[in-house]
Amino acid sequence: MIAAAGIEDAHGWLLAGVGAAVAAPLVGAGAAAVGIAGRAPRFVAVAASAAALAASVAVSVAWQTGDGGSVGYGAALGGGRMVYIDGLNALLMPYAAFLATAILLVTPRRVLDGPAIRRTLTGLAATLALFATSHPLALVALWIATAQPTWRAARVTPGGRPAARVFAIYMSAALVCMAAGTCLLVVDPPWERSSGALGTAGGWLVATAVMIRKGIVPFHSWYPALYAGAPMSTALAATMPQVAAYTAVRLLVGHADGVPHELDVLSMLALVTAVYGAALALAQRDLRGFIGAFAMSQSALVLAGLSGTAPMELNGAFCVWVSSGLAITGIGLVTWAIESRAGDVSLECLQGRYQDAPGLAAFFLLFGMASIGLPGTLSFVADDLIVSGSLDDHLGAGLMVIASTVISGIAVMRAWFHVFGGSPPADGPTHALLRRERVSLAALAVPLFVLGLWPGPLVRTLESAAEGVLRTSGTTGRRAAAPVEHGGPQSSGPAGVIDP
Repeated sequence: MIAAAGIEDAHGWLLAGVGAAVAAPLVGAGAAAVGIAGRAPRFVAVAASAAALAASVAVSVAWQTGDGGSVGYGAALGGGRMVYIDGLNALLMPYAAFLATAILLVTPRRVLDGPAIRRTLTGLAATLALFATSHPLALVALWIATAQPTWRAARVTPGGRPAARVFAIYMSAALVCMAAGTCLLVVDPPWERSSGALGTAGGWLVATAVMIRKGIVPFHSWYPALYAGAPMSTALAATMPQVAAYTAVRLLVGHADGVPHELDVLSMLALVTAVYGAALALAQRDLRGFIGAFAMSQSALVLAGLSGTAPMELNGAFCVWVSSGLAITGIGLVTWAIESRAGDVSLECLQGRYQDAPGLAAFFLLFGMASIGLPGTLSFVADDLIVSGSLDDHLGAGLMVIASTVISGIAVMRAWFHVFGGSPPADGPTHALLRRERVSLAALAVPLFVLGLWPGPLVRTLESAAEGVLRTSGTTGRRAAAPVEHGGPQSSGPAGVIDP
């Protein structure tokens, strides 16, 4: 009885934490809308995102203190629940709020006005709400809610209308595929024995939507365009949380037995994109182009791991998800810090910025190495998991992951030497780090190295999440697994979810 009461308390705190995490950015956006943030826009924005981060951490702690099972609230539809928390989104919610807080700390004052704060915080609230649900129709609605702020931010940026137009075209196609495919999956679930052509079509439409939103070849051109034409904060906030990867977990990987061919195609195209994106990053002429192509490659590695449907691959994909997001956000913020002082950064010749920006040079190198598997970083653990998992079943896939990592490493070092190598300009500006920039960049670097040196707790949590996702579909390494059993007086909802 005491144990059951403790679990019930944890579930209550969990639901309250989810509500607070989503509400805090909306309150901040409302404050900006009525002009309260006029005199201290950064304080209001950072306070709102920090409150969302604290609430998200509370969600993670509440889940950890429970019995380790998935918890669902609200009506069930298509195997999903309106509020659904497991080991994956108990990590992803703090991750998304943490990235937003770091980005807001570094954002230059000249672009941090009331409308920008509203867009950023509204997008954060929609992202956190998406990460807290597995309900198919809620996922569709939140896809729209997360895409709108990105389009608006790119559209109002000087010179950003072409990027906004490209983004709108691709996202419109993705949303149409997502809405139609999700409805077909709900009507005729392909994971049921009685499913027919409608369910099959729904699976392919959702897979197509995921590929478009992830920037997978041949739907990749919006990815570099967004980094080139939108504010860095907008591009990072739109791509690093990887809402399409989360959607793939809930609607495809979680029902792997019903959509095996879709996952095979996703895996193959994601691996091609990872190698192609790394090669594209190697050939860029400016730093923003490098970041866009490099982010596209790293994002594709996540989807390649998710499509493998083996626990080790899934665990590796989750680790790449976090490590690449932290590292690429760090590289993007270093780039933005340089641009805010000296304008666009070319990679066609040596810029010689090390002498007047040693701090930025150090952070760029740290984040670059942390994104390509430097020993002692989280990406080293992630690459080991994803390569080992893929080599067990697919030699070609493992070799493509290794190839993308090698090419990415060359591209990172090329970018670093072109930006910071060479003789400094005689009248060059000083790029000393501001305190808020130092705090933000250090905060991004610390978990990359701490989790790389002490990965056990994170890996075990994500391993449990990976097994739970595969168990939901009745698949663990292509073999049936035993159903989840939950003790206590709770009744079991769909797919083994605890229904408090």
